[in-house]
This record gives sequence, structure tokens and C-alpha cells, in this order.
Amino acid sequence: MSHSAEPVRNPSAGTPPDFRAAAPVPLPLHLAQSIVQPGVPLDVQMDRLDAMLRGIEMWRAAPWRRPDDETAVLWSEGATTLRDYGNGRGKPVLIVPSLINRSYILDITPERSFLRALVEDGYRPLLLDWGVPGEVEKTLSLNDYADTRLRPALAISRVLAGGPVPVIGYCMGGALAVAAAVRRSDDVRALVTLGTPWNCAAASAMVRMMQDTARPQIGTLRVFFRTAAQVFGVVPSDLMQALFATLDPGLARRKFARFARMDQGSSEAGLFVAVEDWLNDPVTVAPRVAEEVLLDWHVTNMLAAGQWSLMGGPVRPADIACPTLSFCAANDLIAPPQNAEALPQQIPQARILKPETGHVGMIVGSKVAQSVHEPLKNFLKGI
Repeated sequence: MSHSAEPVRNPSAGTPPDFRAAAPVPLPLHLAQSIVQPGVPLDVQMDRLDAMLRGIEMWRAAPWRRPDDETAVLWSEGATTLRDYGNGRGKPVLIVPSLINRSYILDITPERSFLRALVEDGYRPLLLDWGVPGEVEKTLSLNDYADTRLRPALAISRVLAGGPVPVIGYCMGGALAVAAAVRRSDDVRALVTLGTPWNCAAASAMVRMMQDTARPQIGTLRVFFRTAAQVFGVVPSDLMQALFATLDPGLARRKFARFARMDQGSSEAGLFVAVEDWLNDPVTVAPRVAEEVLLDWHVTNMLAAGQWSLMGGPVRPADIACPTLSFCAANDLIAPPQNAEALPQQIPQARILKPETGHVGMIVGSKVAQSVHEPLKNFLKGI
């Protein structure tokens, strides 16, 4: 898909957003990871920490602030909205993002917007924005989200398309898109997944260690999530952020040190600020959803085991009959290649592409036009 080659600009300059003051989150964990570097001389550790702190200070002071989203809302239920990024024009495509991060990563800046790249190629992206769980969502399970949010959005998309509609799912949204393709096959014209976890036993050594630790305690962990529901109403976002931080303990140190060396007026620096703001603007999670994703998916490996049910029945990828394209990034830490590729390997005639990027990079990276947008455009054109 074509998109502008102009540099990233600040769409709204002014006072930095308030959440940066305590970020990156969870800050104590990032600092501890930066200080504890076995085998590295103390003076080198302190130099690295100083570079990281300089980068954090520069990011906190950056004047960029994300503008309010003025995209038209076609439908809403509770905190969830269906947003029309095509402004009424183009061929409808339903976009299903993750429930545990804000959906605006798909429209991070005008120049690196996954959704606006689709618009430029004649499509009408209909974004199912889950929003931040409110009073209604606090008790919802994935089944509830699928029945009360995904199914209506799919039905509306089908009406607007005049027939079955392509569905694109990112991260865990891809698993929900798979469920739609299996359980609502008459509504889904084609399926695209990007960075979707499926065989969660195929993980890094660190993640496997956490899985092995959690497995004997799974009953206690279920009690924890149910207690969180009673005490907090939701699972605090810091828990999810801490889990993400364990995937690459040195990432915060490296990336903020690199940011400190950037030309602060460059497009690279502008994109860094936008993405870092997204990373540090997380959402809380409904406790039943957190329990299902963290325990059922990642500890008991329910998806790969064929034990997952949604929308009224079992979700078996082998039952998918529509054209399918799966992007499984080579450097994805959240859905590593063997994890993500297990999904399309079960889908008859699914095509697998392996961009040389990471989980977020396949959406906002410098090579997405060639590695993601162009093959996606060709796939949609051919269905």
C-alpha cells in the first residue's frame, strides 16, 4: 500500500500528556532492569543508566501530544465503538485490535497509519475500538465481548459491504477474528492476522520459566484475578506492562539511550515519541479477560490444544474456508514465529508472510510499506 514519504510531524504541539510524568511504566522495574546487568563493569552500567535517564527526560519534555480522535462513530455499546476511518467511502474492512492495548497504534501518525494506508488504497477501515473497560465491561468475558461487541460490529460491516466482509485482526484481536471466520463464516469474506499468538508453548526461555512457575499455581492465580475483580473492578494496567517488560529486560535502557542520540527534530524522533506515548497509555483489563488470556491461552495453551470455544462453539482453524493471510514477524517477542505460525499452519491454504520486524514494527516500522502494506493490498485485491 502506498503512503506518504513525508517526515512525521507533530499534529498537536503543546503541553506533554500527564501520564509521561510517571513513565515509562512500570518505572521501578525498568530502572532495576537497567541497573542489574550481570558481568558488566559498574562504571559501564552507570553510563548506560545515565544515557537511559537522559532519554526519558527528553521524551517527557517532548511537546508532541496526540490530537483527539474525530473519526465518525457508526455504533457503540458501553465503552466499545465502531469507527469509520474511510469516512463513508471505499470497500469496508473490519479491523479487530487487541483488548489489552489502545487501538490507536493502528493510526499512530498520519505518515505511519496502518488504517489510513488502507484508505489510500480504496478501502473503508471499520475499527472495532474496545475502549477502556467501564462499569459494564468489568464483568465481561471474551465470550461476552464476542457476542455483544464483535458480532454486532461484524453484522454492521456486512450490511455496509453488501455481503461478507474481510476481517483483519492484530495481536489477540487476530484470535477473535479467527473465531469470527470459524463461527460466523457467512459474514467473513477473507481473514488476515498480524502477530496473533496461538501456540503459546512456543515461547522464549523467560516466558517458559514463568509458565512453568504458574502452572502448579493456576488455581491460586484464578483466585487472584477474581479477587482483583472484587477489589479493583479491573486488572491494573501495571500488571500487563510488567509482564511485557520481562520479554526483553534491556529494551527500555537501549531504546531511551538511542532516543537521546536522535536528532530531536527528525521524523525518527517524532515517531519514537508517538509510539512511546502509546506504550505508556495502557488500558485496564476486565478480570475475566485477563484470566482467559494469561492463564487459559498462555499457561494451559488452550488455543493450540483445540480447547477454545467462542461465539457458541469450538474454534478450530482447520474449519476456516475463506482466503487467509497471516503475518508472523521474525522478531516478534509477543507472538514469536513458532507461536504465531502454528495458527495459519492449521488453516487450509493459508498464506504465511514473515516480515523482518517485531510485533509493533509490523504496524509502524520503517519497512511496513513493502513488507506488510503491499502484500496486504495485493491479497485484498485478489479475493
